[in-house]
Amino acid sequence: MGFPLNSRFREIELGRIKPLGWLRKQLELQMEGLTGHLDEIWPYVGPESAWLGGSGDDWERGPYYCDGLVSLAYLVNESWLIKKAEKWINSVLSSQTPEGSFGPRSNLDWWPRMVMLKALTSYHEATKDQRVMGFLRNYFKYQLVELPSRRLSDWAWARGFENLVSIFWFHERTKEPFLLDLAKLIISQSIDWSKLFENFPYKEPAEKYLPKEFMEKLKSYRGWPKIFEDPSKVGLTKEEVERFFFIYHTTHVVNVAMALKEPALRYQLEGDERYRRIALKALEEIMRHHGQPNGIFSGDEHLNGRRTTQGTELCAVVEFMFSMENLFKTFGEVIFADYLEKVAYNALPATIRPNFYAHQYDQQVNQVLCNIAQRNWYNNDEDSNIFGLEPNFGCCTANMHQGWPKFTRTLWMKDENDCFVTVAYAPCAMRYDFNAQERVEIVEETDYPFEDEVGFFVSSDRDICIMLRVPHRSKSVTVFVNGEEQEYRNQDFIVLNVPRGKNRLTVRFQFDVEIVSWSNHTVYLQRGPLVFSLPIEEEWRKIRGTEPFADYEVYPKSDWNYGLILSDDISVSRNSVPKDASPFYSNVVPVKLHVKGFKVPNWTTLDGSAADPPKVNQRDVKDSKIVGLELVPYGCTTLRITEFPFIKKDGGDGNV
Repeated sequence: MGFPLNSRFREIELGRIKPLGWLRKQLELQMEGLTGHLDEIWPYVGPESAWLGGSGDDWERGPYYCDGLVSLAYLVNESWLIKKAEKWINSVLSSQTPEGSFGPRSNLDWWPRMVMLKALTSYHEATKDQRVMGFLRNYFKYQLVELPSRRLSDWAWARGFENLVSIFWFHERTKEPFLLDLAKLIISQSIDWSKLFENFPYKEPAEKYLPKEFMEKLKSYRGWPKIFEDPSKVGLTKEEVERFFFIYHTTHVVNVAMALKEPALRYQLEGDERYRRIALKALEEIMRHHGQPNGIFSGDEHLNGRRTTQGTELCAVVEFMFSMENLFKTFGEVIFADYLEKVAYNALPATIRPNFYAHQYDQQVNQVLCNIAQRNWYNNDEDSNIFGLEPNFGCCTANMHQGWPKFTRTLWMKDENDCFVTVAYAPCAMRYDFNAQERVEIVEETDYPFEDEVGFFVSSDRDICIMLRVPHRSKSVTVFVNGEEQEYRNQDFIVLNVPRGKNRLTVRFQFDVEIVSWSNHTVYLQRGPLVFSLPIEEEWRKIRGTEPFADYEVYPKSDWNYGLILSDDISVSRNSVPKDASPFYSNVVPVKLHVKGFKVPNWTTLDGSAADPPKVNQRDVKDSKIVGLELVPYGCTTLRITEFPFIKKDGGDGNV
């Protein structure tokens, strides 16, 4: 098997990395929850789905669900879940026409097929089912013939780069030249995101570029086709509507989260180093203008600035993770893996109900109430932050399932010299067969990110190379190789040559509690990849639906309006989580920060959300009792305060 187009690392195929420890439990909860049972309770992916040969939904929901389902099924290796995944795959494979097309004939949109292609490639990696290879070859040839006359449009135009993920996967295995012609054709028909990212124009919330008044008109006419048909209906020219159409897609939070990988795909095709710079700049600019403390940027449904009142869509969380995985694979830049860990260990678990029974559409970093109410969203509905089966819109119900499985399958990668690299740290076992006689197995034992130490048991039939990624937040790294200590500083990777046989490696990171300035008078606290929040006692109220997959509002039962007194005496405590529990959803919180705080009486709710944190000063402390506060990992919370007003212990007011 050849090495892919221009790319530093290569993924290890699905099934060779198995989750262990708390990560295994996380995937089991997903299996026992919505991923394992969604087809039984949600008609869009039930037996009537057009992707299964029925007369139901024929767009993206089936492919989204299948994309996560296939990876999960083969990671947990449960026969009943594999059977569910195979039902989808067999239906899709049997749907191919003599010309090469596939899927529902009632909807020929290119976009949902781009998603289903990813599910098919994952399935082939796990099973080596050769039907997939002939199927993909026929479809890609069909695309090459069909696209000149039936161009990408709408969502496919905005997300055409997703098609390249599967084209490059197939090229890696076949080296067929026509695939590169197809990739260039698709790029030519898609939004040039790299050009947009070179001079990112959206430095303010989307309303500045796409007025809410226009969005209301768009809703009233049920989407773009009617407006394109007659722009005068909304008092605009054809050119103005086309401009708004471009802005709509390029500020859409899920499109942006997906598109962050576009420079990497262009780099794989062209090998131009400027795409590395563009990818880094894109991430920096988006986070500067729309970033949130949990590692993701706002989008409810479009980019909406850095205010704590804004939300972020769950689809954007899982697509951002997939983009970071692709960016790290292509460029090998540690920052992409740092963001991957931060979002996986904070934003992802926090927006999904314990036991994987429900999810939010939008999450907030300062989230003090989850109920049906009008909030300061850009254009999401009133139920967007409740926990339920299908709040606001069903895309996240279908798409949420890829987050943990794809994270798990990319914990390790390798380079062209078979040097194995750690992408993110979590308990797992990786087995790789060099040939029939030589194999390596690396068992990774850790409670990271809740602890700072990772152990590796390496068993190999040959000498191997291991590259340990060094998180940028670690001040130094100590490595023990069979008990022998070595210390490293200021390195992105530690390269270890490990002899054949059995070896024990231990990696110990040095993470300090960091006080991160977020505005001129607010901060949040982070240690390693974990962001810490003040948990708010919760009252869950069922509002509709059938248990266990019902809809809930969540109300606060404790005070939340606290500011922090910043000092050097922030302490850390740890607790052991039961083996049969997820650390994110356990009654025992695995790690806490102990800080001092004070009530801020004038900090109240506004339009259903915690108002923006006010600026405080020493007088506010004199009028309020100083109390001890326990902050817990963001991912362990439902209701929380993450971004705080503050003063300094030495008497300074709220400016860092």
